[in-house]
Amino acid sequence: MNPSSIAVVGGGITGLAAAWEFHKAAPDTRIALFEASNHFGGKIVTRTLEGCLVEGGPDSLLTEKPWALDLCRELGLEAELLPSNDAQRSFSILHRGRLHPFPAGCKLFIPQKVTPILTTTLLSPRGKARMLMEPFLRHRLPEEDESLADFTRRHFGQEALDRLAGPLLGGIYGGDPENMSMAATFPRLRELERKHGSLVKGMAGMMRQANANARQGKAPALFTSLRSGMQTLPDALAEKLKPHLRANSPVTDLQKTESGWLVNGEPFDRVIVALPARAAARMISGVDTGLEALLSRQSSSSSATLSLVFRKQEVNPLPTGFGFMAAHPLTSLLVGCTWTGNKFEGRDTPDHFVCRAFLGGPDAKSLIADGSGDTLVSQALAALRNVCPFLPETPAAHWLQRWPDGNPGYALGHLDWLKSIRKKEAEHPGLRFIGSSYDGISVSDCVRQAQQVSGNIQQHQNT
Repeated sequence: MNPSSIAVVGGGITGLAAAWEFHKAAPDTRIALFEASNHFGGKIVTRTLEGCLVEGGPDSLLTEKPWALDLCRELGLEAELLPSNDAQRSFSILHRGRLHPFPAGCKLFIPQKVTPILTTTLLSPRGKARMLMEPFLRHRLPEEDESLADFTRRHFGQEALDRLAGPLLGGIYGGDPENMSMAATFPRLRELERKHGSLVKGMAGMMRQANANARQGKAPALFTSLRSGMQTLPDALAEKLKPHLRANSPVTDLQKTESGWLVNGEPFDRVIVALPARAAARMISGVDTGLEALLSRQSSSSSATLSLVFRKQEVNPLPTGFGFMAAHPLTSLLVGCTWTGNKFEGRDTPDHFVCRAFLGGPDAKSLIADGSGDTLVSQALAALRNVCPFLPETPAAHWLQRWPDGNPGYALGHLDWLKSIRKKEAEHPGLRFIGSSYDGISVSDCVRQAQQVSGNIQQHQNT
């Protein structure tokens, strides 16, 4: 029998990881990974400015999600793993032009200590009282999907949504909490509610275990990065997969045949589409208009990162902590900022201080897509200096990385939408959609999906 053949469309971390899993499982399989650009790794992009290491996309892996970390070890990158400097793990919320320390003793936005809530400058007396009432209230468990906004308001009130949960959780997805699916984005919090009713009570048990681990020295850092930059991971995969990679090769023609698929006229048994849903919709239009319509329904938001390098002698005082996030509703282009050198060692230099501003919000889409780079940089720098006047007017170097429509929207009903996608897939044997549009947006989530689709396909081949 001839070995099976698999086309992977999209050379981001999902596509690379999927191709790697297929190659490991069956080295004789004919694999072709089609990437429209000359860059493999998607949003994972690392550069060096003035000797400082900066990231254009994700800057780390969430340590509690093991899939990407395990992949790094498998690829021989164990020595590259760099834990976050959790001794400096504090951050602030930008509210009404001032930076307010995030209340200590919270897990996510769920309080575990009373005093930090009573003493925070971030909440009004009414907002503090509403948060502390949560363990004593009865919470209605909705039968249908619920937004992050409604979920948070039910438990802790509007101020907690605007000043704690919105910036912290909404910022992860770059979305509007009013339309973010709680079931799709933070299912563990919904499960806590189902088991314990109160999030405060449910989180208390988790915190007791975490504190016990910390006392025993078993508590890992919250984040893990790579010493040479996040791009080290896709670069390592690309090196392993070099014979299978096809750069500058957009898929312009996908056809279904009696025996499989034609990708740009080339026959394959199976096609793994690791593209954003709306891009995948355009590609599938000639195969299934119903599937095209489903994929096209996913919303998206735009964002950009602005890496800034300053001369340390001009920054006075040097900030502490990991950075800050802006409270909701967002009122400017500036969504947040990370003090990169505080979060991970080796990111700055003895002479230079590096930070990364996050740009976005509801009014930023057209500016990020079509606005001039100079305008974006000047507006962002002005907004940042308005909050942090200790930063000089002119950076020694900067790098603007835009991501127009780069944040997939996990809107209300996302899981029902995903079920519909999977149902339509079943009508087209050998076709599968994976990536950040579907079942988790983090690097680790994407690696997990790649591992799952490989396992599912290998299992199907063996039955």
